[in-house]
Amino acid sequence: MTSDKHQQDETMVVSGNSKLSENLSAGMEDVQSDADTWLSQGIASFQQGDYRHAIAALNQALQINPDLAQAYHYRGMSHYCQGDALGAIGDFDEVLRLDPQNAQAYSDRGLILATLNDRWGAMQDYNQALQLDSNYAKGYLNRSMLRLALEDYDGAIADCDQVIRMNPNLAEGYLNRGIARFEVEAYQDAIGDCDRALAINSNLAAAYFNRGMNHIALGAYQEAIADFNHVLELNPNDAQAYLNRGYVRLQLGENWSSIEDFDQAMRLEPVAAKAFFQQIANTLNQEPDTVEDDESKLIQGLMVRGNLRYQLGDYPAALNAYNQVLELDPNYTEAYNQRSTVRSAMGDYQGAIADLDMVKTLSLATPLSPEPVSVATDKPTPQEYHKIGVHKLNQGDFHGAIEAFNYVLQENQNNATALTCRGFAYRRLGDKPRAIADFQTAAKVFYEQGDMKSSQEVIKTLKKLRQ
Repeated sequence: MTSDKHQQDETMVVSGNSKLSENLSAGMEDVQSDADTWLSQGIASFQQGDYRHAIAALNQALQINPDLAQAYHYRGMSHYCQGDALGAIGDFDEVLRLDPQNAQAYSDRGLILATLNDRWGAMQDYNQALQLDSNYAKGYLNRSMLRLALEDYDGAIADCDQVIRMNPNLAEGYLNRGIARFEVEAYQDAIGDCDRALAINSNLAAAYFNRGMNHIALGAYQEAIADFNHVLELNPNDAQAYLNRGYVRLQLGENWSSIEDFDQAMRLEPVAAKAFFQQIANTLNQEPDTVEDDESKLIQGLMVRGNLRYQLGDYPAALNAYNQVLELDPNYTEAYNQRSTVRSAMGDYQGAIADLDMVKTLSLATPLSPEPVSVATDKPTPQEYHKIGVHKLNQGDFHGAIEAFNYVLQENQNNATALTCRGFAYRRLGDKPRAIADFQTAAKVFYEQGDMKSSQEVIKTLKKLRQ
């Protein structure tokens, strides 16, 4: 009986241990089930773009099971999408600790390192990803972007070739190859790549932008404008698209539209817009010499802006541009010259004279190099005659002013500003019929040029003169 009792007790112990084991197993399964539930919720939130809730759910999953590589992966991507690149890299380090053969994790970590400008680290990760999986198209695509940044255009093209071979329906493969081909001046091939990318994804703004740049390089300006229009339909806040469309319109002589584009870019991204103006300043000025320092480039860009505004009759904007130049360089004589012309057009004759006096002061302060004596002097330019006329007008030498403006109008009988100034001179001399004739013609020319404000101002003067 004792023996039976002992055997019965052992049976009970064994039975009890078995029951405990089953309970523990069931509990572990429940815990794992909870971790999987949180993981699923985190993935779903990530895919919906709700990165904050994704991170919260994945934190719960990792608290239950700290060895969930997939949870670290999605949390890393969520951190990256929220702008926390360092947090993302920490998560991908954990993924690769748990799963060192994960090619996707290497590629994704490389992408993040590239955003932090760690190009060497990014290249190492991309290479490792492709060593683990030579058929991983995303790895080639990511590496092609890095090679573009490193100006390794042939390498970028080779990577994109691999992407397209593996997945011919991936628009970004054609896009990146098109960007690389633009850089090596294979413009027609680049346009072909953009066409293929857009055939796959017609909403790919970057493909329209790159195709527009290639059209510019080929001189196909209307096609370029059409492409930048598409970019701005998809992204109305793309400052670079406004800048490039403005540049193209400038080449076509559409000055007013060009200025509108430049203004919009200045409102959206003033730093980028100023850098663009610096870059194209020499082109717009048609000067072969390059300017080395950034401040000189900015001054040239502002001068171009002011000159364009003046030509369009937008005198306040032109005045603002010249003022900015003189803030940067108070001794820039050409800015004083141009500002005097604008002030004259605006009726600020005292200001115009002050600018001309400043030019004279600066020229006297500058040592002159000896020049050979010339028997005949060069005839003043129309611009110089205009300045002479303004000066004489303000001095009360109305006959001299009329003579100077006559020379200006001999070169261009539709110079509305010169007509207006000569009209004022005739008016001061009491020659009302000639003054009216000049004002009428000036108002008409201003109107035809689209300068409604100046036209209306001249008409106001006409009404007062006829009273």
